[in-house]
Amino acid sequence: MVGFVARWLSDALRLGLSIAFAVAALQVPALTHDYALALSQVAEQGRRDVDQREAAARQFYHLGADTDEALVVALRPLEPANAQALAVSVERTRALRAARDRIEAAPPLLRPVAALAGALTDADGQERAVLWTALSGFTPEVVIGTASAVYGLVGLLAGSFAAQALVSLLGGAARRVGRAPGAARSR
Repeated sequence: MVGFVARWLSDALRLGLSIAFAVAALQVPALTHDYALALSQVAEQGRRDVDQREAAARQFYHLGADTDEALVVALRPLEPANAQALAVSVERTRALRAARDRIEAAPPLLRPVAALAGALTDADGQERAVLWTALSGFTPEVVIGTASAVYGLVGLLAGSFAAQALVSLLGGAARRVGRAPGAARSR
């Protein structure tokens, strides 16, 4: 009876972990889409802020600069701190837009990899902050497509491997406990 229950538990663990990993991996393309959308939204908000600040500077100081860089240069002698803050905002907006463009330019199967690589190599943490925001508001969904199918299959294989490794470790530990010198006397 103990052998039957142990086999049943190990089979249930294998099946459960395989399905759990597959379902989790199916979420990767949808999460990547949400992350790219969040990058786009944050970049657009940043651009609106930059445009408002530039319009105020042009109006107040009567500046005729037509590009971001020209306005920052023209504003620097008048208000160095404001010019520096504006330059940082412009760069942040461009970096977030470039990150979204990099994800969208990748083939659908590699978009999650491009998103993760960008977030990991982000020096100032802007992309990671947007990623954490996207993760915190993410609602699980299954997007039907080739990328989801491939990630789901990879998740199924990874879950099966993890479950088999866990069952093997537990089985080995149980056999060692059964062969322990004190185990024979306690029976």
